[in-house]
Amino acid sequence: MQTEKLSDTKKKILSILYEDGRKSLVELARELGITHVAVRKHLIQLEKQGLMRIQVGVNSVKMGLKLVLVFIEVDNEEHLADIVEKFKDCPRIVFLASMVGGYNLVALMVAEDDYVLKCISTVCAVRRMQGIRRSEVYLIADIVKPKYLPVKITYEKKIGKTPCRRDCSTCPRYISNMCLGCPATIHYRGTLL
Repeated sequence: MQTEKLSDTKKKILSILYEDGRKSLVELARELGITHVAVRKHLIQLEKQGLMRIQVGVNSVKMGLKLVLVFIEVDNEEHLADIVEKFKDCPRIVFLASMVGGYNLVALMVAEDDYVLKCISTVCAVRRMQGIRRSEVYLIADIVKPKYLPVKITYEKKIGKTPCRRDCSTCPRYISNMCLGCPATIHYRGTLL
């Protein structure tokens, strides 16, 4: 993969937007000492090059979300690719990354309550797929940094099965109201995601 070299102006833009992503072109131009047209050109270049994306971050604490880190050791590259493919569109996964070391996959996941947390950690979990040698789950007590996370808020629920191809309506935990279901499906009973 080719890396991009950032100009000082682009670095300053990214630094300013990191602190406040809602800055206007005029405000950015004023801070940088350039025109708003020049700022816009830099932003377009940064986006085209895939160096940045403007997105919403939500305060997981204020939304009452539970966060869990799942560390996974997958036995080979084929199984790793299968797991990534299956869970890449999961609305509960904030990030999914391959790693180098004892564990070669990590996922940060969100849940609305302890029941859902238990379900995503044990039943419909990324750590239960074929090819997984071992996994560990850690509940996050406090988010120190960043305060805002890119949690996917699913507004329209149009699908019957989850992105990982499960059917919540037949799950014993869902039927017994121990799980709210997947936020991406028509079966979801929660209010946050």
